[in-house]
Amino acid sequence: MDYKYIEQLLERYWQCETTLEEEQILHSFFKQHDVPEHLQQYADLFSYESEAAQECLSDDFKQRMLDMVDEEPAVEAKTIKFVSRITPLFKAAAVVAIALTIGNVAERTMQDNSVGDNAGAPSIADTYTRTEDITATIHIIDRNQSESMAKADTVQVDDITRR
Repeated sequence: MDYKYIEQLLERYWQCETTLEEEQILHSFFKQHDVPEHLQQYADLFSYESEAAQECLSDDFKQRMLDMVDEEPAVEAKTIKFVSRITPLFKAAAVVAIALTIGNVAERTMQDNSVGDNAGAPSIADTYTRTEDITATIHIIDRNQSESMAKADTVQVDDITRR
């Protein structure tokens, strides 16, 4: 017997090109008991689909599930207070604060000791003199740059006029 039509339908089925009627033809073909041996491998697929479509939940399914839920003992959830979760952070912040306080006190103590030894420290008059020196140096550098820029401009003007 030639099963060419069924083989063509199977090819179209695998490419998702069959209609619902053609799929029904395949289902009814594979429900038969005398399926050819080379097509037997597909019989389980089509018989499974038809069997799975017939299965459904019983009417008392919902009630049975609810009864099973009621039988289980209630489990109390462990409550964790917010404060108990951040207590380690408070401890760490306290350690950092203490360390910074001790460092600040040590720094001030060192500064107080160095104020007594003012022999090598510059005075306010020295600072003012240094500021005047820096300002004068800036003016000299600024004047030199202005003169060099003026020379460069005259060289460029001379080059332009020669051309």
